[in-house]
Amino acid sequence: MAIETWDSPYIVIWLCLGVLVTVLTYGVRGYSGKINGLEAIGYSMVIGALAILNGAALGQTMYNKTEKVWGSLGTMLGLSGPFIVSGLILIVFYRNQIVKHPNELVIKGDDLEIGGSYLLSGITWFMFSGLLSAGIGSMNIVMDIVEDKEGAIYGLAGLVPLVIAIWLIAKYSKWMFKYIVWVLRRKGLLQVEDDKNSE
Repeated sequence: MAIETWDSPYIVIWLCLGVLVTVLTYGVRGYSGKINGLEAIGYSMVIGALAILNGAALGQTMYNKTEKVWGSLGTMLGLSGPFIVSGLILIVFYRNQIVKHPNELVIKGDDLEIGGSYLLSGITWFMFSGLLSAGIGSMNIVMDIVEDKEGAIYGLAGLVPLVIAIWLIAKYSKWMFKYIVWVLRRKGLLQVEDDKNSE
């Protein structure tokens, strides 16, 4: 349950600002190559904690005793939003890092070879957490809406958002790298190696 005393929108604003400052710090240090594994984990934990608190705060702020679905919607948005926005911000930093060091992404034949990056690890974690929490939250919202209705169709309706979220988790990485490859190709920085030449 959301914390009853956290029904002020100002708390939500401060928590969102905390997430923004943390992810920008993560992105800047990751882009400059000054971040280490322990620091990256620390930033991820801080953002995760702030996202959980934000979900509780926004859920309580939007909670309505007559329409409980608003509380569920607030919790879903407050929890998943910071994760997804953090992932998207890190994608921008990661794109700029690849543009700065194009040799970290090389196309060899039909394979895409990617260098290790704490920014990429952060993107993977934040997008997974955000999309999964959005899917579960949306599933709860749908179940709240159809809870008084009977039938297999209504029962399966709650699984649709979760299935969509899992599909997006499986696809977003492919879309992200297609975008980065497009940026590199447009700037003339794309590294392509022929398998025969490399042998």
